[in-house]
Formats: sequence, structure tokens, C-alpha cells
Amino acid sequence: MGDSGTQLSAQALLTLWRIGREGSFSAAARAMGWTQPAISQQITRLESQTGLTLVDRTSHGVELTAAGQMLARHGAMIAERLDQAEHELADYKRHRLARLRVVAPPSICSTIVARAMVGLCRGGALEVSLDQAEPPEAVALVRSGKADLAVVFEHRSLPHSLPVDDSLDWEPLGDDPLLLLTRKADVPGPVPREGAVGAASVVREQACDLADWRDASWIAGCDTCKANLLAMAEAAGFTPQIRHATDDYWTTQTLVEMGVGVSIVPALDTVNHLQADLAALSLRDPKASRQVGALTRTGDERPAVEACLAELRRVSTRLLRGLSS
Repeated sequence: MGDSGTQLSAQALLTLWRIGREGSFSAAARAMGWTQPAISQQITRLESQTGLTLVDRTSHGVELTAAGQMLARHGAMIAERLDQAEHELADYKRHRLARLRVVAPPSICSTIVARAMVGLCRGGALEVSLDQAEPPEAVALVRSGKADLAVVFEHRSLPHSLPVDDSLDWEPLGDDPLLLLTRKADVPGPVPREGAVGAASVVREQACDLADWRDASWIAGCDTCKANLLAMAEAAGFTPQIRHATDDYWTTQTLVEMGVGVSIVPALDTVNHLQADLAALSLRDPKASRQVGALTRTGDERPAVEACLAELRRVSTRLLRGLSS
């Protein structure tokens, strides 16, 4: 409600957002199919309602004030929901499948999400497109409406690092342990050299302290994973010598196998493959894990989204519980 007791107009908020995006009243009017006087009247009425200046006129056009930017964010959400409504209506009229775009980083795409997609698409009532995106990009895609759901992670060493606000809902799905990836030949003491390959067969045999590897060369992951490595190493009392950085797990395995360095990898990365001459060791560090969770837009209660979340919960419970046991 405004100070005058009159409800704010959704159309005015949408217009304010468009003015901020286009940079002028005339450009906003053209984009929306309105006349410029009609656009100006909406903003004048909104400023009168709020008792605040929302738009500053400059020599280069217009700029939103701090108050204007705040209200324009709500206009952006209105625009996203209208766009979503148009797509759903078009699908309904054409009797098309419900469609979702899901984004996730590679280790989660190839494990949790891939397994969930099999269950979701089996009945033929849902069409899912899957794209890879690291957490910051994935959050931005969901917030902007370019993706419907993201499955992302947040490192225990870096709490509250995800840019999540009230426009998004976060649902934890479970913990993914972080492991030290090295060559079996470089591990002191007995390490299994035959039998099953993967996290479950190696991790339970031996654990290590991160500080024991202070003199090693390191292979970092994506920017988020690199920040986690630096935070964990700092807590362990050293600065890692980072020689390479890659977000490709297969490249990381090859570099470690060649003796280039060691790396911290999520246990999910070892689910599909761990080369026989490598060891993935658990770390004696309570923060050596990352929390996996699903992000959706607040208030998005479409049946397709709920069905996707339900399948992600089912797969995550089975898969992540096995990695943590």
C-alpha cells in the first residue's frame, strides 16, 4: 500500500522498470506500445503516491533514483511472471508438454540432475532442458526468469556466499563431502590398489589432514571452488601453491594422474568415474563439504516445478546419503 492508502499499480511498477531499462521515457513508450504522455502520467501518479522522486532527468536521458531502483526490481519480477504466463498459455492452447529449463554445475548435472531427469521425462508429460552453469550464473538465470530451477552448491567454508534474496526459494538437498584427489602412489600408508573404483572404496580406507599437503602443488576448480580451497588452506595454516585451475573434472584427474599436483574435489565427481591409480581421500575437517540445494523463484508453484523438486529430493537422498556414509 502507498502512504495515501491507495494500492500501488502493477502497471506503473512495470513501466518504471522499463524506463530504467530503456533509459528514457520515449524509448520505454515505444517498447511498451504506449504514448510518452501516458508513460509520464503513470510515473507522476506513482511519485505522488509514494511521496518520493523515482526518476531523475539528466542531459543523457533519465536515471532511476535509489527509491526508483527499489520499486523497479518489483517491476522486473512482474515482467518475468507475465512472460511466464504467456508461455504457459501458449503451451496450453497448443496442448504442448510442460517445459522446464534446469541449470546446474557439471558435477551435479552428471549425477543428481541427470538421474532425476530420467524419472521426470519417463512419463512424457514434462519436457526438460538442461544446461551447465556455475552457482553465481545459475542463480542469476533463475532470478531473471531465463531458467526455472537451479541445483547448486554452497561450501561450508564460505557460508552465505550464494547471492540469494527474497525473490528466490532455497531448498537444501543434502551434503556432498569434499575429498583430496591424489595419486595412490603418493599416499603414505596402505591404500587399496585393486577392486572397486570410486569414492566408497577408497575414502573409507584413509583420511588425511589438509595441512599434510601444504608443500604440494594444487589444481583449483571454478572460481567458487578456488575460493573454498583458499579458505580451507588458510584455516589449516598455509597458502596453497596453485599451478592450474579448471572446472573440468576429467582434466583435473589427468593432471593429478600425471603428477602435476593434487586437488580438492566433491564426492559427486567420483560417482561416475575415478581412475584406478588415483585416491580420493576424506579430509579431517568439519567444513570439508558443500551443501547441495535447489533454487526456484519465490511463489513459483507450477505442478511441473513441484514434480521436478520431488524427483530431485528422491535422487539426492539416495545418492548423497551414500556418499556421506
